[in-house]
Amino acid sequence: MSKIKVLHINASSEGGASVVAQRLNEGLNRFSLDVESKHLVFSGHLSPSQNSSTYTLWADSFPKKVFAFFKHALDKLSFLRFEASKKVRFQFSHASQGIDISNHDLVQWADIVHLHWVHKGFQSFETLEKLLLVPGKKFIWTCHDLWPVTGGCYYTWGCENHQVSCGNCKYLKHPSEFDLSSSLIKRKMELWGNNQIKFVTPSNWLAQQANMSAVMKNNQIMTVIPNPIDTEKFQPLEEDVRQKLSKVYGFEKPLLMFSAAYLQNPAKGFFHFIEMCEILCQQKVEFEVLVLGDNKQEELGPFPFKCTHWGYVTDIEKVKLAFQLSDLYVITSVQDNLPTTIIESLSMGTPVAGFRVGGIPEMVEDGINGFLVESGDVSNLTQKVGAFLKNNRADFRNQARLKTLNTYDTKVIVNQIITVYKEL
Repeated sequence: MSKIKVLHINASSEGGASVVAQRLNEGLNRFSLDVESKHLVFSGHLSPSQNSSTYTLWADSFPKKVFAFFKHALDKLSFLRFEASKKVRFQFSHASQGIDISNHDLVQWADIVHLHWVHKGFQSFETLEKLLLVPGKKFIWTCHDLWPVTGGCYYTWGCENHQVSCGNCKYLKHPSEFDLSSSLIKRKMELWGNNQIKFVTPSNWLAQQANMSAVMKNNQIMTVIPNPIDTEKFQPLEEDVRQKLSKVYGFEKPLLMFSAAYLQNPAKGFFHFIEMCEILCQQKVEFEVLVLGDNKQEELGPFPFKCTHWGYVTDIEKVKLAFQLSDLYVITSVQDNLPTTIIESLSMGTPVAGFRVGGIPEMVEDGINGFLVESGDVSNLTQKVGAFLKNNRADFRNQARLKTLNTYDTKVIVNQIITVYKEL
């Protein structure tokens, strides 16, 4: 019996969706006898090697890189006349620009085309329509946010307009009943409102939000399959090794970690994290901080606590080390799906503290492998984190690791996704 040939499609070699797509691609090739998997990435860094588990980069030459940059820039420039303010520029996509990959060798090779995150000028409505018309192909789409089922926003922030027909969109300069969001959601209903695409999402929270969309009224409900992680690569350090390495890197007190691609992104709530740390200082709690993420606007600090900033880290070994050395990972996102950073932290045996938003409560069990409080409740979060820092219990680290082994291990997720492939 021949193998099922699966092609993953993603816009960038960076970001959470790219990490998930590549881990799934590698896991399928490593653990499945029934599937051969490949991964096509629009733009970014060249794949580090040429073995079967790596990805193929579309923009693999200087002219193509320039073209990819141009397509992304043109997509954003064409949205300027619609946007309510520059603050929403990267929270909404009208998918005006794209490239036609319907005749690409890998698309022609595949039995199943597995879409992930396809923006940045990669896929427009026109190019997606051409892709969906390629004969003999089956389609699955992992929704890493709500864009596939809204009028253009990635997250709705409490808006329920997508449940009917969008319109009156707060992201737009001139919201009205028949504004851009209304026309975009109708386009989605036309293009993939006929069960041609099987939709998957990583969290129950996102599935619940998505299934209420008007786009899903003529579709099967979304299937929930969590994001995978290689628990053999992402392992905790032995405690004595962890303590020795902490001293090598200059960490002398219990270590709190915060991570975000862009620290100024309001959805990530870095300001809540800083507020919490300042209160801990006032309470004379012993700790220091490790921050990962780009900070373009201003330098970090000065703070009344020791803060080490490693910047935007692309080296996965350094990311792993950050989690391994940390006593607690704090995520103060006020809107999120199923954050990859939480899975990585748990797999490294590092407990997690954060707000009860999005898919985070599906990952963090309050008082077992971390702590949860209501969104924005910095006072309660500070209390729980402070108590943990004063009494760092090893059972939290053990439960963090156990959660990953049982729920997010690549072998577990590969079996789940193959079941969906075979049902298409």
